[in-house]
Amino acid sequence: MKFTCNTKEIAAAVGAASKVVNAHTTVPILSNVLLQAEDGKIAVRATDLELTLEHAFAADITEPGSVTIPAKLFSSYLGNLQGGRLELNGTPTRASVKCERSNYDFHALPPDEYPPLPQATKGSHFTIGGKRLREGIEATIFAASNEEARGAVLMGTLLELEGNSLTMVATDGYRLAKFQTTLDDGITGAEKYIVPSRALAEAARNLGSGELISVSALGAQSNQLQLHSGDTAITVRLVDGQYPNYQQVIPPKFDRSLTVNTAAFISSLRRAELVAGDRASMVKLAVSNQTLIITASSDISGNAYEELEVEQTGEDLTIAFNARYLVEVLNHIKSAQTVIEFLGPLSPAAIRPVEQPEGGQQLYVLMPLRQ
Repeated sequence: MKFTCNTKEIAAAVGAASKVVNAHTTVPILSNVLLQAEDGKIAVRATDLELTLEHAFAADITEPGSVTIPAKLFSSYLGNLQGGRLELNGTPTRASVKCERSNYDFHALPPDEYPPLPQATKGSHFTIGGKRLREGIEATIFAASNEEARGAVLMGTLLELEGNSLTMVATDGYRLAKFQTTLDDGITGAEKYIVPSRALAEAARNLGSGELISVSALGAQSNQLQLHSGDTAITVRLVDGQYPNYQQVIPPKFDRSLTVNTAAFISSLRRAELVAGDRASMVKLAVSNQTLIITASSDISGNAYEELEVEQTGEDLTIAFNARYLVEVLNHIKSAQTVIEFLGPLSPAAIRPVEQPEGGQQLYVLMPLRQ
């Protein structure tokens, strides 16, 4: 193969693809990115067999073909080039790169050893605005578990579809994030997919700027999902399993609530967490007389006391939370005011923005700590 292209375009494509590569893989070909030159475009692909990212860009192709190049090495090299034009000659064992007065030869592996894309047997298909998908991903995936011991299901995010409605849910058993929105083009009936949260993070990073995201289930068993926008596509193997019944975690009604300034609440919690750090980050919230008192104590660090004015409804309450979890939830609320609803000191609390994001509905549920 032989082609000439813009250095910034190939650097961006290879840089994005290299983030998919598993640095600890024991399969040499999976450490490489695949470059395919055809029909005036270069398609750059990387995979770890669970997640595949492919991005294409325009180029002047002299000889169609393909080559694989070590991902991290090639990405680092391209990232240190100045703007200009780059020429690449590829063979099954070598990739020769020329840019201005820079000439490099990279060892390559035969491209026919690279894993092929999954067979495109399509199942359900829907489209969604890129901005809404990105907001939904950012509002939920942080609550998914990052511990392999908890299982792949809790490390994934549930996509629940019914007609033109999409609900995204992530939980690690201690907190739950839920985002509801509408699809631009929905499905017939209902579907549920558990998508690895890491794949959704890549989708937000690489597809979120697109106007519309096209999503299709692939495979005879619909066990893969492909997200596509413009010249970029992400294909991910879905998690096989039963997602927890998250509706059971959300109390059907509450008898107490407070409305608080979001930024002031975050600042108070961060200061209190400095003291609470050695006790599971426990902070106590006491609501009384339209006032929220935040306290934390530690035999090592000392005592913390914060006081905020709030709008209170219902009876007084004292409840304890993990401060870090509470701050993480609040960091994903853009509204100036936040509502927290309670049922009692040992029941899950619901957290919502007063002003919901355009086109979406956010809800967070947080389990309290025993005092």
